[in-house]
Amino acid sequence: MSAAVYTYRLLAPADDDDAFAVYREALNGYLAPAGQTLVPEENDQSPSFLHVLRHDGPRCWAAQSGDRLVAWGTAIQRGAWWFLSDLFVLPEAQGRGVGGELLRRCMAAADGAETFATVTDTLQPISNTLYARRGMLPREALLGFAGSPQVSDGLLGPLREGDARAPGLVPEPLTGASVTDLAILDAQVTGIERAVDHAFHLAEDGRRGWLFRRAGRPVGYVMYRPNGRIGPLGCLDAADVAPVLRHALVHLAAQGREQVSARVPAPCVGAQRVLWAAGFVPDDTPGLLLASRPFGLLDRYLPASYGLF
Repeated sequence: MSAAVYTYRLLAPADDDDAFAVYREALNGYLAPAGQTLVPEENDQSPSFLHVLRHDGPRCWAAQSGDRLVAWGTAIQRGAWWFLSDLFVLPEAQGRGVGGELLRRCMAAADGAETFATVTDTLQPISNTLYARRGMLPREALLGFAGSPQVSDGLLGPLREGDARAPGLVPEPLTGASVTDLAILDAQVTGIERAVDHAFHLAEDGRRGWLFRRAGRPVGYVMYRPNGRIGPLGCLDAADVAPVLRHALVHLAAQGREQVSARVPAPCVGAQRVLWAAGFVPDDTPGLLLASRPFGLLDRYLPASYGLF
């Protein structure tokens, strides 16, 4: 039997369903043997997949065997920050250089990037080696939390909707007009300009949340998805992370949400303390933030997702 021949092309919106099938099979291929929760059949990745293609098409590549999609990778670039959002290869095509070629093509479209980063799973030593050899080294652990928000004196305290529990911290609902303030906050918290992603979060991805002001000045924000996933969250002062996150949890508890989750960089101890106290538990193996150099103030930030950070 002759060896498979792979061809490469740019990803297209029409690849959405096939790309999800590759994503699901590739992930489940290592999650199942590890006894981890498998990826469900429902494709809830379409909005973010299409968003990345729309704004970063030259950094999004597919690999085919004949007419069949067997692997794909996408990357975003915001200013001088380049981030590998996704790279998935079907088990049958692994170990054949396909992932490395896709990564090379995604990186080749990095125009003036100074920082290269991605998020991986600690269960993926081959992928971590691939990225490390291209300069993206492990920098921080990312902890996954899930649970049902518990509002009581011993956990979150006697919080009420609209009470952020911090001196002078005033929440206001996020709207499309908030994007300018969010971009200013991100520039100071992460060093990344994310206006295009925030506009997507609020207009297409169904996220809701609050902008927090102190003496009229924007000092923090938090969003959550319809499925209860919290993020992104960013605060100028690490001390504000806990009350900002509590505010979101109290709101979700009042809605009767039975399952809420968040991804937390290990240095963000303010968020960790709130989630542990609220009865949350780890919901998967830790992730790893890999980067060519340190960036951002990760003691005061929660990512939107592992794909958009």
